[in-house]
Amino acid sequence: MAPSKGDTIKYTSLVVLVVQNCSLVLFMRYAMTKDRPKFLKTISVFFGEIFKCTVSLILACIEEKSISKGLRRIHHEFFVNWKDTLKVLVPSAIYTVQNFLLYVAVDNLPAATYMVTYQLKILTTAAFTVLVLHRRLSIQQWISLFVLFAGVVVVQYDQKMSNEREKQAALERISTTIAPTTVSPLSNLTSTLAAVITTASTSGKHENSILGFIAVLIACVLSGFAGIYFEKILKGSNVSIWIRNIQLALPSIFFAFLFASVKDNSSLYADGLNPVDIWNNMLQGFDWAVWVTVAINAFGGLVVAVVIKYADNILKAFATSLAIVLNCIAAYFLFDFRPSLLFLLGASGVIVAVFAYSMYPYKASHQALPTDAPKEVELQPIDNNKS
Repeated sequence: MAPSKGDTIKYTSLVVLVVQNCSLVLFMRYAMTKDRPKFLKTISVFFGEIFKCTVSLILACIEEKSISKGLRRIHHEFFVNWKDTLKVLVPSAIYTVQNFLLYVAVDNLPAATYMVTYQLKILTTAAFTVLVLHRRLSIQQWISLFVLFAGVVVVQYDQKMSNEREKQAALERISTTIAPTTVSPLSNLTSTLAAVITTASTSGKHENSILGFIAVLIACVLSGFAGIYFEKILKGSNVSIWIRNIQLALPSIFFAFLFASVKDNSSLYADGLNPVDIWNNMLQGFDWAVWVTVAINAFGGLVVAVVIKYADNILKAFATSLAIVLNCIAAYFLFDFRPSLLFLLGASGVIVAVFAYSMYPYKASHQALPTDAPKEVELQPIDNNKS
């Protein structure tokens, strides 16, 4: 039997999401290398929301087959059905708070701890799927979710440890290369002072692990709730998916700039409140690689909306997790990433979980319907001649 149009869109969007996640991480990694100009990540999010809103506006007009009809439709949804538009403010505001909490978590937790803990959003998404959407999951699917969580944790932890080992090996090579043949008392004193300064600068950053852990846990809960809430909005009405994206992106533009103004205040307003100076400060470090990263990230937001509309948030989590594994494999060829046996174990767990989740959906136990009429029993005539 040929797949339906909905199934085709569903699985195509999931594949595109995997490819988008892989390419985003690779471009972001390249754009953030040490020898490249620095850019403000909060501003990249701001430009991403503008890009997403613009593309959604164009697609909404294409869907209505004319610019005037598209604009009238958008006007109707924003100003006539304004109460419905207010619903989309909820996930938009939640995502802003979530981003702030993630920055708090990053500042107060080791990178490996943060990466591992943030994967709890897989389980919070599943929990809100059951609580909010009343969708049932089979025992095998719950086991798959826990295996997925464990697999992603192992993969990301091993990748982080591999990066640390790579940095340590590079430092050892440098120290071996430039090591002096004779060690003088002055060089001993210099190295001691350097060690003291390094220790002081490292300990100068006060980390509150409890605060960071609470922040990332709340962010996981908010991420799960916002995703499920947005899924309910998308599937609970006939409003175009592109208009929903515009409704989500417009307040997000405001929230993103507000967050950037708070987080990177010293960089944005270093030259005063002149709009030209602020604009120039916003564009610091933005070259082709950064713009491509912004575009890919915004494109991912559009794909996620399609995935949520035709699939669900849990399948989105599986696609994102599979992309993490594929990205690590790509890093093996591009960035000298050396996976360990632990990584192979985690990657295998993710792949097995992806297939197991789709192979064992929830099946309700069969019960006879009230409309089912009982089968009539054909009565046989009684033969009195037989004893």
